[in-house]
Amino acid sequence: MQAIQSPRDLFYYDLCAMYDAEQKLVQVLPQLAQECQDNQAREAFTQHEQETRQHVRNLEQCFQILGSQPTALENHTINGLKQDHDTFVQQQPPREALTMYDIDAGYQSEHIEMAAYYRLIDAAHSMGLQQCVQLFQQNLQQDEAEAKKLATIGHQLNQQVAMSAQAPQQGQPAAPGNVSPPMGQPNVAPSPQGPGQGYYRPRHAQHTIRSGR
Repeated sequence: MQAIQSPRDLFYYDLCAMYDAEQKLVQVLPQLAQECQDNQAREAFTQHEQETRQHVRNLEQCFQILGSQPTALENHTINGLKQDHDTFVQQQPPREALTMYDIDAGYQSEHIEMAAYYRLIDAAHSMGLQQCVQLFQQNLQQDEAEAKKLATIGHQLNQQVAMSAQAPQQGQPAAPGNVSPPMGQPNVAPSPQGPGQGYYRPRHAQHTIRSGR
């Protein structure tokens, strides 16, 4: 890739990084769907795979608008999420834990994409590339909807796990007020609004995430 010497060069660089990210997610989403034991999560990943394939085509249209071809560029942020997932799978977790991990990983990837699209939209606006703006907004809206859907599903599963943990075992009375939160989560109500509570706590604080990279 040529040296970045102008805002347009930076825009092209970020576009290539996003193109690589979307292509990688097309490969990852079917795996997440297969691993999930929850039907809603499986359907969400399967549907978003089809949307992500359209995202790739939308970005290809943007390259055509620029009169350029995409250059191979590794998106290491998505690579990091994939490596973390593979490391977790090697621990041979129970299916329930893997499902919740995958929902969290999907949620994080959507927010990485959303941050990248915010930047691409702003840059395209400044350069007068309104057709690109519209294509980016289509992708962004679907990513926002997917993030919200995964947050809701994750919240519901958290509630189910909590209720199961609080249910008394046969022949053993419940101990009100002395129930530990499941799977090491903090003793707070999980929120469907995003990371920071319940299972939606950042696992990648060690990564420096740059929009579109």
